[in-house]
Amino acid sequence: MRVLIADDDEAVLLALELLLRREGMEVERASSPSQVLERLGAASAGAQARPCDALLLDLNYERDTTSGQEGFALLERLRREQPGLPVLVMTGWASIEGAVEAMRRGARDYLPKPWNNAKLVELLRGLAPEARSLAAPLAASPHESPAMQQLRATIEQVAFSDVPILITGEHGSGKELVARSVHERSGRRGKFVALNAGALAEGTFESELFGHVRGAYTDAKAAREGAFARAADGTLFLDEIANMPLAQQAKLLRVVQERQYQPLGASALIASTARLVSATNVDVEALARGGQFRPDLLYRLNTIRLHVPPLRERLGELPGLVQCFLRRELERYGLPAPELAPGVLERLAQHDWPGNVRELEHVIQRAVLLSARGGRLTPEHLDLPVRGQAAPLASPPAAGAPETLREAERAAILRALERFPDDRRAAAESLGLSRSAFYRRLSQFGIRPSR
Repeated sequence: MRVLIADDDEAVLLALELLLRREGMEVERASSPSQVLERLGAASAGAQARPCDALLLDLNYERDTTSGQEGFALLERLRREQPGLPVLVMTGWASIEGAVEAMRRGARDYLPKPWNNAKLVELLRGLAPEARSLAAPLAASPHESPAMQQLRATIEQVAFSDVPILITGEHGSGKELVARSVHERSGRRGKFVALNAGALAEGTFESELFGHVRGAYTDAKAAREGAFARAADGTLFLDEIANMPLAQQAKLLRVVQERQYQPLGASALIASTARLVSATNVDVEALARGGQFRPDLLYRLNTIRLHVPPLRERLGELPGLVQCFLRRELERYGLPAPELAPGVLERLAQHDWPGNVRELEHVIQRAVLLSARGGRLTPEHLDLPVRGQAAPLASPPAAGAPETLREAERAAILRALERFPDDRRAAAESLGLSRSAFYRRLSQFGIRPSR
């Protein structure tokens, strides 16, 4: 991880550099806002300096004031010019007002001086994966498919608005990355908050989404902000939206319609300022026709639809994705870059990628670890079957045989159970379902898996 530290106090710069280098991070220093822009400009222009994963920014550069205006002005400029760069703000005159203003102007988080070393390192490490995931797996490729080109163009067109967006695509295809890309390009001041909507239990749904006040129920010993409050002026991403039970769908519909929500136990309504982005890997229109998803909610979530094509339809992007994931894992484990043996990319291109980009990421991670000692990554390290060698888990329906959505879903669950007979979690994840949604499906279809 590469961090740019900006502070006008040489002692602070030295202390932070020693701390972060001890944690295995690369560090670059700047003592003024102009030097920050100079360092970042050189990196983005392709000079020798590499792009930074995060900026650790002091707000105050004027000795006789604590206004922090130079730091705030820099935040505003970076939000416009480098929206994908995560910024962690530090200052010696911390206040609630200053924290709110820093977040409003684009900071990802806020830490007072004197800082806690462990907390600082934790916050920085939390920023790094987001910066890399935004910059790399969705980066433009010279071999990009027309579908991905269209997706990127649509994101640019609609990101600035506040209308709801529904993202569709297979399990592991990168729907959350698309949602984050929309947020980064939106210019919204608030945070990106992600929530697995299909995994929320009935008893915790309202508290998770809307929050609660102290004493709202027996164990509510303190007030709690819900996802809508945490995503105020930002983006709320609801994944697995199709797995929500109908009762929970009705509660969400009310918020989407009225743009207001009510924390549990509260008497007043709160205006919702979060932009709603949802995602699903199933045919939600078919669920709506079958009575399993509310059509009125679907209409409101589906103002803009973005479809993420599966990896097998954009194999031309494999080399760029492989390099992205290789760099990430090598940096993570501090390993030298291995030599790629002939046939590696060919073997990757022969795979069907049922788990899409997420499966590719795991394959590269495993290959890097297996090849670490030899310094050479071979096709055998990928541990992938060649197309046509693996036997199907279940026979497809005969040609021309009718198959309803319910029958297809039941067959997919049976295949997952056959593939993962002793691991319910893996079976659920292979279908893109949370464990609670998976067990609901088992109950609906009367399936009693044997151990």
